Amino acid sequence: MNEQKKSSKGLIIGLIILVAACIAGLLLYQTWMPKGAKGAKTVMVKVSYSDQSTNEFKYQTDEAYLGEVLKNEGLVEGEDGPYGLFITSVDNEKADDSKQQWWCLTKGGEQVNTSADQTPIEDGDVFELTLTEGY
Repeated sequence: MNEQKKSSKGLIIGLIILVAACIAGLLLYQTWMPKGAKGAKTVMVKVSYSDQSTNEFKYQTDEAYLGEVLKNEGLVEGEDGPYGLFITSVDNEKADDSKQQWWCLTKGGEQVNTSADQTPIEDGDVFELTLTEGY
């Protein structure tokens, strides 16, 4: 019986430590995550469609994050998910789930590791939105 109490106590202490670590990690992420700056800037978005055609969109904005620019300009539609904006349509071309299509956001050819609404922008930034197949 005494061993069972010690085991339960250890489990509870372990859970408390785990929860505290998760909260600390979240607070650190919010503190250190990239922050966008308000102020006038120009941003370019290059779109690559399923038919291999491309188009470029140039925006003047005071927004701090890319997602707000894309939504305000009507370039994208999407769903808010646990990781931010999930882009489902760009310039009226919808990704087809049955073909495992999705819109890939890159900057300078490198995949962006944040959703568009968490991606800070600076004057002169160039982003790419490419309709991609395969998960």
